[in-house]
Amino acid sequence: MRLVVSALLLTVSSLHAADLSKVDRTIAKEPKYAGKPRYCLLVFGREAKHRVWLVQDGATLYVDRNGNGDLTEADEKVAAKQVRDGGFSFEVGELRVGGRTHKGLAVGLAPLNSLASNPNLMAMPHVAKAVKESPEGMTPMITLDVECELLRGGGIDGRVSYMLSMFDMQGVLQLASKPADAPVVHLDGPLQITFYADKPTWSGGRSDDTVLLIGTPSHGPGTFAMVKYEGTVPDGKQPKVEATYRPKDPARKPFKEHYELKERC
Repeated sequence: MRLVVSALLLTVSSLHAADLSKVDRTIAKEPKYAGKPRYCLLVFGREAKHRVWLVQDGATLYVDRNGNGDLTEADEKVAAKQVRDGGFSFEVGELRVGGRTHKGLAVGLAPLNSLASNPNLMAMPHVAKAVKESPEGMTPMITLDVECELLRGGGIDGRVSYMLSMFDMQGVLQLASKPADAPVVHLDGPLQITFYADKPTWSGGRSDDTVLLIGTPSHGPGTFAMVKYEGTVPDGKQPKVEATYRPKDPARKPFKEHYELKERC
């Protein structure tokens, strides 16, 4: 018997998503870079009106902390706290944009070729493809506690903790060589549930582990903005799966089962 998931249900905020492909990619003022800059764009709010650019230039990260498009201001140049094995770690701290204050922004950058030594990651087709096609590329890991319009969470002073971790079902998150191609990460946007990394293949009579995420879909591979459950999703709220079993024998009718996923990781 083959198992097909037909619905994933959880009580969350339901809002229409903004069209992130139409987000303004202009930058009002940029510094003189020492090397080749790499770009990523954070957008905030239901309509994604508020923008914060992240631009990596070697061991320096430029962050548009106030969202005014000027990356040359004094507090927007952040030196790497740690440089190791070709990767960088930046502790940015606070952003003030759109009348809200977001806390604890941290950005880690790892060279894609560093993933090649991990067989579990390389077993994922989209990871292996990214490493092969862009061995000199960088993949970011981003964490931030966001002051959301409607949600409260377990982050700093009730903020919602978001995390991006290198890849999602669409592929591997990579910085872009120009603003027009930059990945767009949507924070404090509409929520949905999806699978982690890959859509699983299930079959009856076998035990399989499945990991689900809650967060906001964004624009570009690896940009799904995950929400940390703790303090945001109440303990009593669990995802419910409606599964349709389709027997190999076409003469047998499909039947449905319902499951509640109670474990959190």
